[in-house]
Amino acid sequence: MSPESTRRNEIGLMAACTIGAMTGVTPVVMITFGLFLAPIADAFHWSRGFVSMAFLMLSLGMAAGSPIAGRISDRFGARRTILAGFILYAGALALVGLLPANRIVFLAIFAAIGFTGALPSTMMFARVVASWFDARRGVMLGIMAGLGNGIGASIMPAIALAIMAHTAWRATYPVLALTVLIAAFPMGFLWLRDAANPVTLPKARAHEVPADDIAFPPDTSDGIQDTLGSAARQPVFWIILLTIASGAGCITALIAHLIPILTSRGLAVPQALLVMSVMTGTCAVWQVVIGHIMDRTRAGRAITPFYLAALAGVLLLQSSSFAAVLGGGFAIGVAMGTEFGALPYVVSRYFGLAAYGRIAGVMYAAVMMAQGLTPVLMDMSYDHTRDYGWSLRTMTIVFACGSLALCALPAYPDPRGQAGRLQVPFQR
Repeated sequence: MSPESTRRNEIGLMAACTIGAMTGVTPVVMITFGLFLAPIADAFHWSRGFVSMAFLMLSLGMAAGSPIAGRISDRFGARRTILAGFILYAGALALVGLLPANRIVFLAIFAAIGFTGALPSTMMFARVVASWFDARRGVMLGIMAGLGNGIGASIMPAIALAIMAHTAWRATYPVLALTVLIAAFPMGFLWLRDAANPVTLPKARAHEVPADDIAFPPDTSDGIQDTLGSAARQPVFWIILLTIASGAGCITALIAHLIPILTSRGLAVPQALLVMSVMTGTCAVWQVVIGHIMDRTRAGRAITPFYLAALAGVLLLQSSSFAAVLGGGFAIGVAMGTEFGALPYVVSRYFGLAAYGRIAGVMYAAVMMAQGLTPVLMDMSYDHTRDYGWSLRTMTIVFACGSLALCALPAYPDPRGQAGRLQVPFQR
């Protein structure tokens, strides 16, 4: 295959994965949910507190679906999993337009959106990108996740608002579902490819692997290829899981409550929104930056200073100076981009790609559980104390402990200097 064809295939693959991330659960459902909170509550005469439980059900659905999606992708390949997932996810999303005034059905539909949305999730696109790129893996993962989620988080609320301006909220979800199918499915069908020539795990670990457990990426047999079981017996697995999940949970709770936290300290709503924009914009760009950094380092502990930025950010957000608060938003964005950008990369480096779907699925399930529960815990703390101070102090402890734990991460096993181009020509 000529260099020009290889380049086109790289661009097509990355475009398909990035657009897929743009249409995932986070940009399409979680980011836009605030627009539907009041209309749904008013339509069914439910409290806004109950309607917001949909956010928790989304997280729990993704937490349950991520390990299953990972196992399916390890068995049948990421391309089939993602394409089928687009159809199921769009179907579940369209069901909101038929929502009856039934609380159980309401919660079940949003749980189903989260569960089916785990199939075409950022985790699944990260599996595809990691299987094709090696030397540039971090940058490519950062482009896919950072730009995909960042652009999606910017344009999906605008699309939803434009739809709601011309129709009722019920019609908005089916149109969003159609947007997912039109924008993401054709690109995925044309350009998504699993890395060719599946290989079995190395003989050294073959006794740990079921007969149907094969590796779709063309990793060389001398690399480290863990199963979920062998990975879970290593301390590095639990360091990554606990630090990333707890940090992501705290940052999610902070974002969910950022406006009331800042306005309670005297900032105007436009100022608080500016801080939010700085935070989310920094997160999107920083995922590319941290990918570039990780491509040039040999151990996961390299992310420690950037993870620690969250602690500085929490402290700065409590300042009386608006400039310092903006700096806090930037620091939180750095930490958030680091956590989301580092997770797929370090999993692939420490445990290999053979059982990547299963291992990453468990990791992402823990992250989603934390993201679903921590905002609820923060609200419970506020109801008890009438203040966010205890929650913010707890976050600083979590980030400090997480930074210390990350310092214990060892060098990546079996470093190899393979080229970062697509490893196997695409087969049409």
